[in-house]
Amino acid sequence: MAPTPNAELEDQILGKVATLFEETLSQRPPSNIVELWKEHVEIRRILNDVTGLQEKLGNTDERLSNSVRDAETIKAFLKWSDENGIARNNVTIGPTKTSGLSLQATGPIPKGHIVARVPRNAMMTLDNARKSNSLRKAFEKDQIVAGMDNVGLALFLATHWMQNEKSRFSPYIAILPNCFPTPLFYTEEQLLQLKPSPIFEEALTFYRTISRQFCYFLMAVSKNKMYEAAQRRKDARNTMEVPIFYNSPFTVANFTSRLYFWAVGVVTTRVNMVPSETLIDKDEKPIAIPALIPFLDMANHENFETDGPIEDLVCYSPLEECAVITSHCDMDAGREVTIFYGCRSKGEHLIHNGFVPLNHGKQEIMKMKIGIPKTDKNLDVKKKLIEKYVANVFCTGNIFHVDLYNHPEHPFPLDLLMFAAIFVSPIPAEDAVTKPETRKKGLEFLKNRFALLKKSYENSFDVSKLKEIGIDGDAARLKAAEASILEIALSYCENLEKQQI
Repeated sequence: MAPTPNAELEDQILGKVATLFEETLSQRPPSNIVELWKEHVEIRRILNDVTGLQEKLGNTDERLSNSVRDAETIKAFLKWSDENGIARNNVTIGPTKTSGLSLQATGPIPKGHIVARVPRNAMMTLDNARKSNSLRKAFEKDQIVAGMDNVGLALFLATHWMQNEKSRFSPYIAILPNCFPTPLFYTEEQLLQLKPSPIFEEALTFYRTISRQFCYFLMAVSKNKMYEAAQRRKDARNTMEVPIFYNSPFTVANFTSRLYFWAVGVVTTRVNMVPSETLIDKDEKPIAIPALIPFLDMANHENFETDGPIEDLVCYSPLEECAVITSHCDMDAGREVTIFYGCRSKGEHLIHNGFVPLNHGKQEIMKMKIGIPKTDKNLDVKKKLIEKYVANVFCTGNIFHVDLYNHPEHPFPLDLLMFAAIFVSPIPAEDAVTKPETRKKGLEFLKNRFALLKKSYENSFDVSKLKEIGIDGDAARLKAAEASILEIALSYCENLEKQQI
């Protein structure tokens, strides 16, 4: 029997995905940023080809594109919230000029007032995912699904999206954005705006990881038809194990990269942690698991400057089995109800939340990498010395990762000076790296490295964009903050030189 047109399209899809996975995504990523970018462009091209073929078989991407968050969607979600026991006190959901939807006060709200209370049964949690009929086999048999909590939750969300109105979470899913302003959803031109920030490489690596997961899962989904065909043949009926997604709604036609990226985007930008009902640690205490918390996750970030920890306005009450959100100040009707998303760097906010805050404090961090050439005959000896004497630098292969801080008195740990001495030492022995002349050369190396990096930021962003909301403003604020950190680190090195440290 000749293959049907649909079967031929599926074969083309799987051929492209399998080739991409085997020849590129299952290999180590390029260490050179230029090669990593070339690879990214190729990954994106192939996924676009796959998308074009899937669009001929199903309407997943069309449904995602056509979803709207209008007044009727909000009304249906609020009705669903009431029916599922979500208590809201003088607060509702409404549109904003720049941030989509948000929580908004409908009357006076005093500081410390519980604004909303969301019971566990209204949440989408990892516990739900683990015991669902659609994914139970995947959690039992697949290491990626079982070992990566956010991945499991994203797949669970995707199964409910597939169910459309049959899902009990349908009104919640309908109010979620269909795209996110994180680098995972940037165009190539928008990604290039992040250079020379280390976040550029991190964004490419994250896109690569999610692409790898998509290809892996789509190939797993394709085994469903093979299994069904084997079941129809008596001689092969018991020779094939039940596929991990056999009970899921996924098919080669409907499980698209757009759907998986969207589900990952939802989890990345909206996830909260709650105690598990079933999973416990070695002390028999509940393990924290990821959860999507309807209504509560409509609260936007409070954009204020801080140098210290902020009181957690979102917490879980084990006694009441619910998550609550409290107000951080007195509010009048019409004011947006916000929360603080946590002490993250600007880069972390961009990758995980899709924006760079206008303000920030001393928790600002810049991640820097320093590589010892693989051709260095003393590489292994230097790595052992660094492991022994440098606690605040970690290594992957021949690449060493360093954190720099927005803190004039302490922009980097002092043991970085020992790292630099080991790095430049022609004779990497314990007595040699502690000599004053070696330490001086190490400090000079750091100073030159910081100066060179700082120079790369010159003319890389438009200062007039620093207050803008959106990708242009985000990129400008990110790079301005990192340039400032490099300036602080450079000045610190110059002061150490004067002190002859």
